[in-house]
Formats: sequence, structure tokens, C-alpha cells
Amino acid sequence: MSLPTQGSTQRRLLLVEGNDDLRFFGAMSEHLAISGIEISSYHGKDKLRNDLSDRVRNPDFPTVSSLGIVRDADESSQSAFDSIIGSLRRVGLPTPDAPVVPKESDGLRVSVLIIPPNETRGELENVCLSSIEGTLDWQCVESYLDCLSMSEPPVQENNKAKVRLHSYLAAGPIHATDDGNISRRRPALRLGEAAEAGVWDWTSPAFEQLSNFLRDL
Repeated sequence: MSLPTQGSTQRRLLLVEGNDDLRFFGAMSEHLAISGIEISSYHGKDKLRNDLSDRVRNPDFPTVSSLGIVRDADESSQSAFDSIIGSLRRVGLPTPDAPVVPKESDGLRVSVLIIPPNETRGELENVCLSSIEGTLDWQCVESYLDCLSMSEPPVQENNKAKVRLHSYLAAGPIHATDDGNISRRRPALRLGEAAEAGVWDWTSPAFEQLSNFLRDL
């Protein structure tokens, strides 16, 4: 995770939904060699308003020149965006007109990213899954989910992304060994841990808009 350089008076602050998101975006920013971004969690979508309220009352908040807020779309990307805008408006901060389109006022630039970008619903797990579609491991995961679909009760639709992701990570990420072979280590990583372990291919088009959001912050 990047911190502002000593003596800096202009801070870039990225607020994410939870600890997995914090570790994920920390690993992504490190891979992209983006320095000077503070990444902090607001600990759940229902706590963003209180988190922002506490931050704007902090004497150091005027040193923030750019604020980014990231949230899962969940069941509705529009509802997620509207919720963030309501929280920003409640504390008197600039309110963007659309996701990834920043709004600037009084020296503060605010931007919002709803995940997955350009989708009506979903979460960070969907983005990571998009990066592995078509692989043999992906086919194994889909076979497992097909099997589960015959059980009672079946997996709920809004839980399938998490089931797919945890199934993919259960066997452990593939690593190259010193003798040139590959092996699996560290089974059952969480999403953020997998990012730190180098599991996700950051060059995948699935991560392009997330990467651009970080670069533009």
C-alpha cells in the first residue's frame, strides 16, 4: 500500500468497501508502480456515510486533493452509485454525475468506481473470474457448480460468483518452481490474499478499467 511522500501536502485517498478490497487494490497499485495513494476501508457499504462524516471533520482532510470511492454493484449498479452520491452530498463533498467521471470543487476531486464497470450487477469477484475464463481451472469450477445445481437447495444466484472464486482458489495458486516445473501452494486463499500472492494476471483486460481508475486518481 502506498503512502504519501514525507512533506506532501496533497493527498490522494482511495476508499474501498472491505479488507479484501483493500488488499486487492494495494497489490494492484504496487504492481502498477503507482505511488502516493492512501488506501483505506470504510468497512461495509452501510458505513460509508459515517466514515465520510468522520473524515471531513478530521483537521487533515483539507490536504486531500483527490478522493476515490469504490463499491460493488451488488444487485444494482445504479442503486450503488446513488447510495454513494447520497453519502457525498450529506457531508457536502463534490458529487460526480456518473461513475469514473470525476467532479471537482474547492480543490477536491472526487471520483466513483462501481464494480464490475459497465455492468448492472455484480462484485469484485466477477472481475477476477473474468480474468480466468476459458482456462482449464475455470472449466473445472464450472463443472463443480453444475454438480451443485443438482443439489437441494441449489446455490443462490447472488452467491455464485463467490462460490466460483473460492472454488478456484481452493486448490492453491499455480507457481513455478526452481526446476522449471509448476506446483500449487497455499490453498484456500481469500481474494485479497490471492492478489498479494500474484494469482491474478494484472495484464488481463478484465482489470483494465480498475487499473485506469487508479492511474487517474
